[in-house]
Amino acid sequence: MKRGLIFLLIVAVAMLCMGMDGLGGQPEGTVPETEVRIQADVKDRSGITTNLSQFSMDGKTYLDAWRGQGKLTIPFQHIGTITFGKLKGGEVSVEAKLKSGVVMNLTVRSRAQFYGSTGFGAFQIKSRDVDSIEFP
Repeated sequence: MKRGLIFLLIVAVAMLCMGMDGLGGQPEGTVPETEVRIQADVKDRSGITTNLSQFSMDGKTYLDAWRGQGKLTIPFQHIGTITFGKLKGGEVSVEAKLKSGVVMNLTVRSRAQFYGSTGFGAFQIKSRDVDSIEFP
């Protein structure tokens, strides 16, 4: 009797664990909620430009990048354009042109995810697939 009860308990716990696969992440087809509403035009490497609202990088409203060995965060409100360069391992080189006129050469994770709303659906793209981002 004890063995049967233990077996049922193990099966029940295993089934519960299988159902937890999607927990903790963003639900499919949604855009992360942000306090600041950012508009952006994202051009992918195939030349398609998509106009987005509620734009974010991994759910945040700033560019998360490396400048040399240091980590740098720049709010999207201060950026005019970001141009994506070559993919090197797990990083992509980017050139960020700030609205003040300053140009910075940075790197971002190639798997960083950008999100936005098209008005007719949710949009997401990895940094390695982006050609440029313009902030009107």
